[in-house]
Amino acid sequence: MKYKQRIVLAAVLAALTCFTVSPAQALTEKETAGITQAIKDAPAAELAVTAAEIVTQAAKKEKEATAVTVVRAAIAKNSASAISVVSSVVKAAPATAPAVAAAAAKLAPDQIEGIACAAALAAPELADKIVAAVAEVDPKAESRVAKAVMLAVPQAEAKIRQRKSGGSEADHLGEVYDPPTDVRPDGSPFPTTAPVQAYAVPAPPRP
Repeated sequence: MKYKQRIVLAAVLAALTCFTVSPAQALTEKETAGITQAIKDAPAAELAVTAAEIVTQAAKKEKEATAVTVVRAAIAKNSASAISVVSSVVKAAPATAPAVAAAAAKLAPDQIEGIACAAALAAPELADKIVAAVAEVDPKAESRVAKAVMLAVPQAEAKIRQRKSGGSEADHLGEVYDPPTDVRPDGSPFPTTAPVQAYAVPAPPRP
């Protein structure tokens, strides 16, 4: 079985390294089928390694399409591998990070934060774009995904906060901005009149 898997994988890699006239970011049905089969035949423990190997060997203009196809096939085979496969694939082809994270988040929404963090750690310079791509898949998760990625990749915090125009950064990231108020923390109001200033009374002269 393992020998058969290696034959299929070798055939897929050979096909992907050949020069093709396919448009950028597009795979033929045969290539897609070959990748899917190679992933199906790979042992669960080797999914991440196999996925990265396939992406590494893909032609430059087909890396993103190959990466997305690999990730989809891997998660379909074993959803528990989502985070490790995303990390491995993005390390092999960092530029594919946003597309890979989005594809994985769509198939494994319960792992959306881990997926975004794995992609951001593998391609920190694209952390803000990863958050944006994942947010398109699940807008309701944007706040927690952004926070998780900022914790994982602190150097990307500024870019993530500035990513979306309109609205305050605090509101966008789910933080609450408390405007000035006339009420003390304990609920009692501040005095509306200025306090009376006390003046010192001079002592009477000595006889």
